[in-house]
Amino acid sequence: MERKKMNWLLSHEKIESELIQIEQSFLNTIVAYNNAISYCQRILEQYRSKVVSKGFPDEASEIKFFKKEKPFLFGQLLRYIHQLNFELEYAKIAYDANERIIPQKILEVNTYLFNHRDIVLYVELGNDSLDQQYFLRKNRGFCISPSSNGFSFDPDFSSSHDVLLANIFGYQGFLQFLQQKLGSASLNPDFTIPQINWTKSKTALIELGFALFYSGVINHGNASLKSIMQFLEEVTGMDLGNYHHTAIRIRNRSNPTKFMDKLRDSLQDWVADLDD
Repeated sequence: MERKKMNWLLSHEKIESELIQIEQSFLNTIVAYNNAISYCQRILEQYRSKVVSKGFPDEASEIKFFKKEKPFLFGQLLRYIHQLNFELEYAKIAYDANERIIPQKILEVNTYLFNHRDIVLYVELGNDSLDQQYFLRKNRGFCISPSSNGFSFDPDFSSSHDVLLANIFGYQGFLQFLQQKLGSASLNPDFTIPQINWTKSKTALIELGFALFYSGVINHGNASLKSIMQFLEEVTGMDLGNYHHTAIRIRNRSNPTKFMDKLRDSLQDWVADLDD
């Protein structure tokens, strides 16, 4: 999608910057979230108006809009709605009740993401084989995960899967919010995750991240690939960059599991030494 053809689109960085500024402008989080929701609704309505009146220059632009642009913005809207509802519902609960309520909410969100893991993987791995079916309005058919607003039901502003993606993005953002809440409610608020120095290559760390994700050993298989990579970045201080591109290079190596093999061999050597 060329910006000169659709110069009414805002960059993701611009949207995130505006939302951060809104959050920082209000001491009351409920007021802040409400204003963030209004901002997202206003931009979405601008997008809808442009799409309905001007259309798209080509199908590639339409696919990119309904795969990336609308779900990102709509996802931000849904994230703030989730956060606002949480604050309204649980603002006055006892402090220690957070440790019971938040894990339950996290479980609910993870269950939703797990139930839609196929589309999560489709997007996170950069697949495009079904893009025409998922993100062209002419192939809309039944709208997946419709919600009770015009951004979902307007046939000129919806594909079959953009709303589902928005819901996923919204829940992923809400999950980060809940995890931060859970951390602040910890009985040991001074605890921090110790940072370690990763002394192997970035590629090796990415190989480890993909192994953890596909083995399903984190959160009973409910953790997203993105959350695992972000955790590894936080713990090691490494910037993993575009790990999807690195994963393609790993897959094309003569030995795709080079680092995993080294870990296995090291463990086997340790066991052998114990037996001696």
